[in-house]
Amino acid sequence: MTGGRTEEILPDHCAKDVVVLCCGNVLYGDDGFGPAVAARLNAGPIPDWAAVIDAGTGVRELLFDMVLSERRPRLVVVVDAVDLGREPGDVFEFPLDRVPRVQVCEFSVHQAPTSNLLQQLEELAGVRVVVIACQVATMPEEMTDEMSPAVEAAIARAAKTIADRFLREPVSAIAVKG
Repeated sequence: MTGGRTEEILPDHCAKDVVVLCCGNVLYGDDGFGPAVAARLNAGPIPDWAAVIDAGTGVRELLFDMVLSERRPRLVVVVDAVDLGREPGDVFEFPLDRVPRVQVCEFSVHQAPTSNLLQQLEELAGVRVVVIACQVATMPEEMTDEMSPAVEAAIARAAKTIADRFLREPVSAIAVKG
């Protein structure tokens, strides 16, 4: 493929230096944290070198695009709700290599994003992956769009953290590795 043709079919998110993938199911209570953060971030200005995507529960296709693309982001920030036994509403950041490999399928409340794809993106494609997570208070037994007060309050904090850390300066100014 020639460079010109590749650019024509390249998904927009693959051409960005920073991609923020906000994961979650808005019909499952606190699991809607990621999409709520995406909405908050997208309400403000997003630099043209970055993309903020409400990936919902369909992040795999976006990750496949990145893994298979000739051009990839330099930094992927994954935003997700998790249950790791922390204080409800706690927003924390950690690199992908801190996700226990023996439990990668249990990392996310909805078992997406696929941790193996994220690890492949980082290890084989040289893309830095950072996870911004929020501890859920509860997971409902029935569908609901209501989040717990603790997670609802965490949306603004997470959006500010992401904007300040990853959307203020081009990725060349951010320490890409580590």
